[in-house]
Amino acid sequence: MNIVVPVELTFERRLRNTRVQLRWFAWLLRAAGLVFLAMAVADSPIDLGSVILAMFYLFMPELLGIIRHLLGRRYGSTYTYTFTEEQIAIRTAITNLELPWSAVKSVRQRGHVWTIRLPGAGGFAILKDDLTPEQAEEWQAFLARRAPARA
Repeated sequence: MNIVVPVELTFERRLRNTRVQLRWFAWLLRAAGLVFLAMAVADSPIDLGSVILAMFYLFMPELLGIIRHLLGRRYGSTYTYTFTEEQIAIRTAITNLELPWSAVKSVRQRGHVWTIRLPGAGGFAILKDDLTPEQAEEWQAFLARRAPARA
């Protein structure tokens, strides 16, 4: 297997990746933001500090996406993922990372995206649309042989 996937990480894509990686935690932050906002509006007079805190929680996933985008600009906007039988290689404008499959914690399919989790809090997401039909078939066959994926 030798699947090469070049990915252009635009601002919108980084925001989407942040939401995918945060999953349920993003909804928990949003729910907390709504609760804080309801409590702030219920108070008379309205406490501006509570409203700001509520908005901070409500838009936390987007704020994290903006921060990731600003910090990630130094790596360039094109990431090239290469999947082989032995490893995953990730290349950017300034870095080259090679990881053996034994370093991968999990590979999961979630709707329109594959998430590859690494030890700690690391990981990345590949949209299914980034793979050609031939690559998608080869990827599925590889995962079936290795059986790390959970749908």
